[in-house]
Amino acid sequence: MNQCRPYAAPVVTKVILLAALLLVCPGTSHAGWTYTPAQGDRGAVMEQRGRELLARLQRGDPVRIIAFGDSLTAGFGTDGHHVYCRIAADILQFAFPEARIELIIHGHPGETTADALGRFDGEVKAGRPDLLLVQFGGNDKGWGRALGDFRTDLGRLLRRSRDETEALVIACLPPIVDPNPTNSWSEAARGVAGLEGLPAADLDRAIRRGDGDFRGPFPCGSHPDGFTHAIMAREVTRALYEALGLSPAFTCELLRGSHLSGQGVYDLRAEVTSVSDAPIECDVRFEWEGRAFRETVRLEPHETSRLQWKLPLAPFAGHSRAYPVRLLVRGGEMGDGDLAWLTVAPAVAAEQPEAEAAAGGTGDATWHHLGEETLVMGRHHWLGESDLSARFSIVALADSLRFTIEVTDDDITTGPREDPAQGDCIELYLDLRADADQGKRVYSPHVIALQIAPPNEDSGARWRSMEPLVRELEGLAVTCRRTEGGYRAQVDLPLSAVSALRGADWPGLGFDIGVNDADGGGSRKVQMMWTGFPDNYLDPGYLGGLWLDVLPPDATRRTLR
Repeated sequence: MNQCRPYAAPVVTKVILLAALLLVCPGTSHAGWTYTPAQGDRGAVMEQRGRELLARLQRGDPVRIIAFGDSLTAGFGTDGHHVYCRIAADILQFAFPEARIELIIHGHPGETTADALGRFDGEVKAGRPDLLLVQFGGNDKGWGRALGDFRTDLGRLLRRSRDETEALVIACLPPIVDPNPTNSWSEAARGVAGLEGLPAADLDRAIRRGDGDFRGPFPCGSHPDGFTHAIMAREVTRALYEALGLSPAFTCELLRGSHLSGQGVYDLRAEVTSVSDAPIECDVRFEWEGRAFRETVRLEPHETSRLQWKLPLAPFAGHSRAYPVRLLVRGGEMGDGDLAWLTVAPAVAAEQPEAEAAAGGTGDATWHHLGEETLVMGRHHWLGESDLSARFSIVALADSLRFTIEVTDDDITTGPREDPAQGDCIELYLDLRADADQGKRVYSPHVIALQIAPPNEDSGARWRSMEPLVRELEGLAVTCRRTEGGYRAQVDLPLSAVSALRGADWPGLGFDIGVNDADGGGSRKVQMMWTGFPDNYLDPGYLGGLWLDVLPPDATRRTLR
């Protein structure tokens, strides 16, 4: 969107098989593509082009897809593979394996619909696409353009896409930074697409109805990662298949969840469900870590088949790691898929010494060390353990979880209260969501991100929550004091609050601790994180695990999201 770096030349790539979710996000619904009689021949043109494109795919002809958009289309915020337009093209290739699909990506960070009109001849018209994905508009609002100008230019862009190419055109309506799902910008985009008679993939609505971040599609000014691009891809492929006149005969799903285990394998489970009144035979392909597994499943009408694979896991070492997991299923001419990330992270148990000793600070709690092996930022600035290091312990008291963090820092600097990361500080992350939501890679109000700064010589604890705390956490207590060679913080999390948010018999929760160093003032120069990464504040999916029970040997937290 509008916070970006210059982008290199457009990417041209041959489509390979990556997984994606073909249909809409489970538990959501989206309005289908419709046009009114007032649109006359406009909608009929796209219906005819949909039939022609389907015939090309069925014959195995060459099919050129052009994705024309801003930084979302360029894939900013992703690993470059899990971008909505790539996912949509990949699932189409899987569904029609004989077709020769070529994907051309023209993604231009920071550009508006007006900018797109200037590029149209050279990048779209000259490219002669068979399928055109048009995704612009978020920067129009971000750069402060007038709503009327956006409406006019989007209409011109979509009209030229329809009239000056022979392509089936999908209008990919942009996610908009606005708390109101029916904001004037989104409604304008929907209205323009409908007026021009084009099938629309409503990315804004899909993100809001899916597992989107409660802070919006661009939290803290960042771009969506692959998790959110998978949601957008579901909406694009829904609109595409509907425009081709195809209906699904089955659905498939990787079964998500979070649990603790000491075994060296992960039991991956999936379901394939018929939504047809006739039997169907499905080709199933599962991909993980460069490996592929295939099998055939025959489904009776409305039958569900449950599949399971055992994934070998290497012994855990270092920080959390996320493995893309891809499921592809094909039956007849339809393809469906699911995409998730399996995160493997370390786990710790809260110590349970005698309450009296723990409350007095004399219990024999286990300390966990942060040092060179936990550096995630600024290794070239780090001068050794005395420059920055830390240790933490977790004790289960009668009514609270007590986190104690002791930091060694030879140059204490303090940032402003509204942004403690502009100085030295501690970061504490806790995932207090219900079991079904543990480990999701987006924030909700029940994921806590605390920043605790060393006090000035004449002040008490200086801390803040990055987002407003929910009512259940009003009893959260934080203290911090200077020590010889550093500072020491203590956080008491009421167990009643955890039970209120997690349920009475909560088995564990996501957890991470980091420390920042800003020697000489200014923003942080060095960061250590127990298991996560500098962008924990954007993605809580890499958090480790905290349990009250004794852990089995080599236990890790495994989360599939």
